[in-house]
Amino acid sequence: MSVTPKPYFHSTRERPYSIARRIIDGILNLVYPEICLACLEPIARLQDRGFCSACWEKVLQLAILPPVCEMCGLPLHTPDRSSTLLCGKCIILPPAYSGARSFGYYTAELRSLVQGLKFDGKKNLVGLISPLLAETFADSWNREEFDLVVPVPLHPKRIRQRGFNQAALLAGDLAAQMALPCSGSALIRVRHTAPQVGLSDIRRQENVRKAFQCAAKGRIAGQRVLLVDDVMTTGATVESAAQALLEGGAFRVSVITFARTVPGS
Repeated sequence: MSVTPKPYFHSTRERPYSIARRIIDGILNLVYPEICLACLEPIARLQDRGFCSACWEKVLQLAILPPVCEMCGLPLHTPDRSSTLLCGKCIILPPAYSGARSFGYYTAELRSLVQGLKFDGKKNLVGLISPLLAETFADSWNREEFDLVVPVPLHPKRIRQRGFNQAALLAGDLAAQMALPCSGSALIRVRHTAPQVGLSDIRRQENVRKAFQCAAKGRIAGQRVLLVDDVMTTGATVESAAQALLEGGAFRVSVITFARTVPGS
């Protein structure tokens, strides 16, 4: 009986490091030195792509491993794999989405990656993040289970401030790797909300309630949607976005994020 090999998704760090690239890296680092986003040590710009080898290994070690709650994706501290695994919160109050998965814990190096992309405008970091998202996807689902990839949208005011939507960049790259269509306009943000950082769980839910609207019901109706974002904290944002997609006629919404805030981690 043959076993289908697990797919492997190459990051931009794994491109061949040719003599030409070494020369270019040397010149660039003389003119404008590059440093690791995590430890601030000097790095090779083209090869390291923002992280030294030691810090990149730490990134890979932050992966969230099973068992996890089958709905919200939070790690579970139980050896029992014989039955459906759900956390207490999802048993009592199931979310609007049917399942959520994240690559790793939102600590240390992963925070540096996300903040470098969002706030420093380092779009090249998508080449590091999206392969990890793709591996997380492949570990959790089959591409045949989905019809459409949709990013969590930003309000137009926030896009003007930042210049881009990091979730849209990740969604587009992930969709390309999974050979799935992606729609950045199917879901829109209709309310400009305050940043979620520092808010309590209840305030987070209130902050994003009715913040999203399905703008293309014909595109969404009956579709199995994969919703993409960079970070999942309490789940309030993806819950609100998933609800809007379901109200727009989506058959099912699943969620994938790069990082996940896990209590106690």
